[in-house]
Amino acid sequence: MAEETKLKLQEVVCPSCNAAILKFNPNALINECPSCHKKLVNPLVKPKEVVAPERIIPFTTDEQTFENAMTNALINQDYVPTNIFEHCNVDKVVQTYLPMYLFEGTYNASWSCESAYEDQKVDIKRNWTDSGKTISTKTVKKWRPQNGNAAGNFAFLCLANESDKIPTELREFTRLFPYDVMMSKEYADGMIDFNDENMMTFERNADETLVWQKHGKDMVEETAKNAALNQIGNQEIRNFRASSSWNLTTKGKYVYAPFWFVYYNYAGGQFHFLMDGIGQRTEYSYPVNQEEVDFVKGKEKIKGYVTWLWVLALLLWYVFNFTTAFVYLVIWLIGKIVVNKMMDKQIQERLENSKAQRQAGANRI
Repeated sequence: MAEETKLKLQEVVCPSCNAAILKFNPNALINECPSCHKKLVNPLVKPKEVVAPERIIPFTTDEQTFENAMTNALINQDYVPTNIFEHCNVDKVVQTYLPMYLFEGTYNASWSCESAYEDQKVDIKRNWTDSGKTISTKTVKKWRPQNGNAAGNFAFLCLANESDKIPTELREFTRLFPYDVMMSKEYADGMIDFNDENMMTFERNADETLVWQKHGKDMVEETAKNAALNQIGNQEIRNFRASSSWNLTTKGKYVYAPFWFVYYNYAGGQFHFLMDGIGQRTEYSYPVNQEEVDFVKGKEKIKGYVTWLWVLALLLWYVFNFTTAFVYLVIWLIGKIVVNKMMDKQIQERLENSKAQRQAGANRI
């Protein structure tokens, strides 16, 4: 008989009743024996006291909501491979509270620019044939100075952790985050289950003054600038300038904010999906089906080639006459409309078919 291959497995044994504990959370300080229900202190965990946050934004979403958001995003995103759900490997979903600093206050922005407007220009030329004058008008673009003031309130969260333990994508997603006062609550003991193996938290290790200098001031200036641009609207402008000032009423209030995060792998590449804990914002990366991208680019090129065929009208005008060139332009215009509709239809059908395949793949898992 051939020698059996042995595997070395480790099991956790209850020191009280010697029963094997098949489910053991290495992140929890206290574990419970399923047989005798004795509380076991985890020797791998070292308790550490940290300052509790002043406020917390509780999770209003669960893991299923997060997974559904990720699935729907990949289904509806164009150019995602059709077999994404059959061939991607998803890591463990991370549920985390991140330490954030709250900055609140008011801002005022003074701005100036030149805005475009249309005017009529009158040209008067002497008509030598009858000793008279010819008057003509044309529309010209002119510029006029414009200025104003924009004022408002701001409230946003800045990450209060400068360590490299937070994934880069999650750090960028949470670096400057809008604050919804209606979603936050005063923190109290028991609001976070620290024994939940899926829950991850990080301690505050950044000074609020340095965070404000490094990130907060830029955020306020950007907010003020956007407020000024909103006042201007859709006008064409040039030489835009804005100077801002602010009054900081809340500097560095300590807040815990909730986030979901997961990595997934496809065809040797690593991608991610992020969502805040109240389900209002997402950010993600995804693999690209290059064959589908090339298909769409090919159809767009055909549309481009047809568009430039109007140039042949100039040659026909030069070789033959205006009538021939005009007839060609009419035929070209009709052909261009038909070709554009055909190409757009083929692109839409291809993308919708891919979406349907991704939907079917999601339904099978």
